[in-house]
Amino acid sequence: MTTHILRSIVAGLVLVLASPAALPQAATAARGGEADTVFPDAAARGQLRVGVIHVTPPAAPGSKVRTEDRLDTPAVSALADTLALPARMVQMTPEEAAVALNNGSIDLALYSLPAAAPVLPGVTAIPTTYRTWPQAVIRSDTPIHSAKDLQGRQVCIAKTADQAAQAATAAGATLLSFAVPSDALVAVREGRCDLGLIDQTVWQDLMTFPEWRKFSATLQLSAQPRTLTWLVPAANTRQTDWLRAQMQRWDRKGQWAAFSKKWATDVAFDVYLDQEVPDCHS
Repeated sequence: MTTHILRSIVAGLVLVLASPAALPQAATAARGGEADTVFPDAAARGQLRVGVIHVTPPAAPGSKVRTEDRLDTPAVSALADTLALPARMVQMTPEEAAVALNNGSIDLALYSLPAAAPVLPGVTAIPTTYRTWPQAVIRSDTPIHSAKDLQGRQVCIAKTADQAAQAATAAGATLLSFAVPSDALVAVREGRCDLGLIDQTVWQDLMTFPEWRKFSATLQLSAQPRTLTWLVPAANTRQTDWLRAQMQRWDRKGQWAAFSKKWATDVAFDVYLDQEVPDCHS
């Protein structure tokens, strides 16, 4: 297992080096002039401010750094690197972001939105191709085969997994929340809960690891995927056009797949380091 994990780390590093976030400084500087024309306020303050639903607090000195839920951070970091600017994520709701976008206190925002999300005033939504829904991580010998089997069951999730929490609660399950996804998945492996819930897209990548095959039974809890969506001021058509072009570029390069693969690699390694007792299958 150690050899496999090390190979996964190497693969993850290759993916990082292939992403916009890891381009050499000279390359990002060559594109840095875009910030002056596309995000002049960000260029003037020397920082790209992005509204998101949750900001993970920095790890305390001496504590373990663990992979956070969602792909917000790698997406924001990659976009900021394209502009050769540092990024600062600001925690707020989409409704608060609409106000902040129009008064200039943030430059753009990123949210996972359902198809029926309300239209926000003064804002243009730019959906990405990253769509996901809660997917279960369950032991392969599970008696759980449908949502109705979740009544009274214990479900482990990251505390920021809002969509997963809503789906599990609606099915009658009891939630056991953890700070980060790896903690929830350790609990699944150790038998402290009946199943875990993570995003479907990263679930696929996690299940490619041999150590997760005996936990590869699953259950889809929602038929209504959410789409990771950028928000920009409606009045700024230059930002809209630029961001749409960037997302098309990401799609051509397979950027979302790279983000997802790296997330799964990092979380698998987190779990490997954190698990203190044998799998419940052992």
